[in-house]
Amino acid sequence: MNKRKILTSAFLPGIFGLMGTSLYVLGDTLIVGQALGHEGLASLNLSIPMINVMQGLGLLLGFGGATAMSRALGSGDTERAKEWAEKTMSWAVLTGLGLLLLLQFFFDPLLLFLTGGGEALEGAREYLGILLWFSPFYVFFQSFVVLLRNDDGAKLAMTALLLCSCLNVTLDALFVFGFSWGLFGAGLATGIAQVAGLLVCTLHFRKAKLLRQLRPRLLPPFRLLGKGMASFVMEVSQGVVIFAFNAVLLSLVGEIGVSSYAIIANLSLMFTAIFLGLSQGAQPLLGRAKGAENEKKYREILSFSQKVSWILSISVVLICMLFPKLLASVFISGDEEVLAMTLKGLRLYSLGFLFLGYNLIGSIALQSAAKSREAFFFALARGMIMLILFLLVLQKLLGVTGVGSPF
Repeated sequence: MNKRKILTSAFLPGIFGLMGTSLYVLGDTLIVGQALGHEGLASLNLSIPMINVMQGLGLLLGFGGATAMSRALGSGDTERAKEWAEKTMSWAVLTGLGLLLLLQFFFDPLLLFLTGGGEALEGAREYLGILLWFSPFYVFFQSFVVLLRNDDGAKLAMTALLLCSCLNVTLDALFVFGFSWGLFGAGLATGIAQVAGLLVCTLHFRKAKLLRQLRPRLLPPFRLLGKGMASFVMEVSQGVVIFAFNAVLLSLVGEIGVSSYAIIANLSLMFTAIFLGLSQGAQPLLGRAKGAENEKKYREILSFSQKVSWILSISVVLICMLFPKLLASVFISGDEEVLAMTLKGLRLYSLGFLFLGYNLIGSIALQSAAKSREAFFFALARGMIMLILFLLVLQKLLGVTGVGSPF
């Protein structure tokens, strides 16, 4: 096993690509925090769960198809692999369009659910009112990126995600600071960036091995959904947890607490992206090894992935412990109350990163081994059930301090 090649051709493109995905939300938060203060941050953070839903649906289909696709490639069945790619992309289009219709029809109830009808409602209306029109692009882009990595397109996927991030930050600055469009401008910038990233991905068709001359394939998606359910849960659980924490913080300390958590949550998205990128980079390698029934190679790749995840985990925790003020002050300045709360919360929050990478690699390994049920329950327990359980118990015992303690 060539560890250096795996690191440079699979792991690093996956890590940098997923960091690009997180940076467009980070860019929104950074610019909105500096331009609109803690009120804008509160509205933005209450909207983030919808981004997790859109991305989660894309990953549900993308990982479902990619897992089956990589196993078919490992066994030498390229025709079957192409069929899985066709099914994935067909259902990604339909899912994105269906989600758009659903979100527009239930837009006002959705806003009330996310914000509780408080002061942040109008800001969330501005942001989501434009962003949700781009939901089909979110779903298809996320699915397409995962498939690219299984068709020797890892570097192009990374390029598309990084370009998406850079364009979003640039347009954010132009629309929010230059045109004074507020949260509407931030949402528009993020949506346009998604379209641009998807267009870059289409360049792969010129040299694609499998993703070429594709035909619509609308066979029942049940196996597709089953294989990708763990990835869907991992992504959506971030949104569910953010929603739950927002609700608890609103009741304990009001919008100042939500503003502080907005900073922590966005830093968490960036750091989590490192481990998601590592696991997504490992997925094609693990899937092909299983498809070829090469258990030795599968174990070697899994072991190497876990070692890399431990190094990254320790590095992230040290950064959060040693430089919390530097990280937090990028998002907001001049509000000492929000900053003080953020510093304390970030140190507590960061402890969870010690085990995050190992857990995500374990979930992807289960998916690659076609243990979809085990992967689903593992992701559900780790990413949602245990976190919310600890949140409800510890906030009763420790107050605001308990909100950070589950991490």
